[in-house]
Amino acid sequence: MKFSRKRRQFFIFLIDLMIMVLSVYISLAIRNIEIPTFSSFLNHLRNYPLVIFTWAVLMYTLGMYSLDVPFRIDSIIIKLLISAFSGTMMGFATFYLFVNNQNIMPKTVLVFYNATVLILIYIWRYIYAKHFSNSKKRNRYIFIGYNETAATLLEHTKVSSYINFTPAAVFDEFINVRPASIPDGIPFLHTYDELSHFLSENTIKVFVMPSEKVFSAEIRRLLFDALSNRAVFYSLPDFYELMTRRIPLGAINESWFLRHINFEGKALFYLTKRLIDIVLSTFMLLLTIAFWPFIAIIIKAESKGPVFFKQVREGKNGKQFKLYKFRTMRSEDNNFAPTTEKDNRVTKFGNIMRKTRIDELPQLLNVIKGDMSLIGPRPERPELSVELERNVPFYRHRLMVKPGITGWDQVSGEYHSPSIEDTYKKLQFDLYYIKNQSPLLDISIFFKTIMTVFLRQGR
Repeated sequence: MKFSRKRRQFFIFLIDLMIMVLSVYISLAIRNIEIPTFSSFLNHLRNYPLVIFTWAVLMYTLGMYSLDVPFRIDSIIIKLLISAFSGTMMGFATFYLFVNNQNIMPKTVLVFYNATVLILIYIWRYIYAKHFSNSKKRNRYIFIGYNETAATLLEHTKVSSYINFTPAAVFDEFINVRPASIPDGIPFLHTYDELSHFLSENTIKVFVMPSEKVFSAEIRRLLFDALSNRAVFYSLPDFYELMTRRIPLGAINESWFLRHINFEGKALFYLTKRLIDIVLSTFMLLLTIAFWPFIAIIIKAESKGPVFFKQVREGKNGKQFKLYKFRTMRSEDNNFAPTTEKDNRVTKFGNIMRKTRIDELPQLLNVIKGDMSLIGPRPERPELSVELERNVPFYRHRLMVKPGITGWDQVSGEYHSPSIEDTYKKLQFDLYYIKNQSPLLDISIFFKTIMTVFLRQGR
């Protein structure tokens, strides 16, 4: 039994895709008030790939394949309406610009199609959400050992809608008093007899174990019995990563990096990534550079100082480089300390540029030069890195790859400042990216970045 977030997301997408294809047939039936022939269905379907692609991209970009976002009726209706409108516009473009077949009925069928997709996907997602909101439908897991990382994981479980796991109990023979961080309703087991009785009364197929604890021989026998009954055992770091898509700093050591970080065999990936960086950066530069003079005029008109903000940052393996951005803060009386929430140094236009990421356009030059990639950990100032390295474990390990304009942390939905506390959280995302970097993860970050800009998140 292998649990996978990607498999669950692929299952959701597959049902969505089936609905989008089936809706062509249903819309034809509604339009003609009769069962369409198979040849008529195929004749229309072959003109819908771009419409279906638009639906799929918009739903992904709007976060409808996230397993961590609770199902909310108002939110999903808005997202479906946006997708339906975009699908309709793409349909009109497809039918009226590229399709000359007189045997298809684009106007009415297209309207029926997008309405049908919207209604059916809403019904399907509502049923799915109801199914997984019932904890009895989920795989129940038990902690064999308890620590701060496990407590953090329990908190995460409470806010995740579609995660296919629910905590059944916590066991630790080395803790005599029930920890206050264990939520009400989750049993805390302390002895062999309590654990043995609980396992005999409950079907537990997932066991999560911290690597640093060695349990008594009788406890190990119980666990081997569970293993023979096809239970799945996860180390706490692996299960934490599966659930949160972050790496738990408090549950790993140097050996974890040697076992899990492997750049062997990724030469083609890095070559392709570099080529994509150059092509996309050049394209975006040519696409936007005509607007740069107007941006410069507004920046200069609003406050004194240079148009561009230049600052030394750390790149791959600690190599320093000069990063370029449009200036978003006042230069006068500015000590260039890290930005804080509602920072009064940020100008009005600077705030708009930060929300829309316009201020980061000059970083395209850094990408073309090779100092940065489009996707990677956020580059930090060297003087801040010295302090962070002393206080955040494994901080230097984030420099194993090139920094990026956007990245896994940047699309996490949270803003992480260079403070020690926020850097600790940020590093969990950065290490996840370094361990799992792939073309699919980069594509995911790209679309999540679009969503982040769309929602105007950031500062």
